[in-house]
Amino acid sequence: MKKIVSLVITLSVMILASCSPSGKGPSNTVRDYLKAMQAGKYEKALSYFDMDQSMASEMQMLTAKMEHTLQEQGGIKSFQLVPDGEKISEDGQTASVKTTITYGNGTEDEQTHRLKLVDGNWKLDMAGK
Repeated sequence: MKKIVSLVITLSVMILASCSPSGKGPSNTVRDYLKAMQAGKYEKALSYFDMDQSMASEMQMLTAKMEHTLQEQGGIKSFQLVPDGEKISEDGQTASVKTTITYGNGTEDEQTHRLKLVDGNWKLDMAGK
């Protein structure tokens, strides 16, 4: 009997995990994006946005702008996901994640990152709405 209960619990956990989009939630996407920004990997950071190939020139300009802006602020010293700052919409297609970013120059910025579910993956929304 214990083996059956254990098997049912294990299967339930596996089924729930497989229902989660790519196993990564919106907070994980934001965390990965900010880690890439902190490491100066701006092109990788852009990969977390919902963009298509027709935006290649805009991506290059955005990369240069991100790099310049962060250099002016001394880079990202640290960031923190706000506790209970992740909100997923009722339909499960959009989400928001709140963060606090501390820059090298000592300034702090609270941000709300908007995301949408694209092909089972959470992507930052360029429109931000």
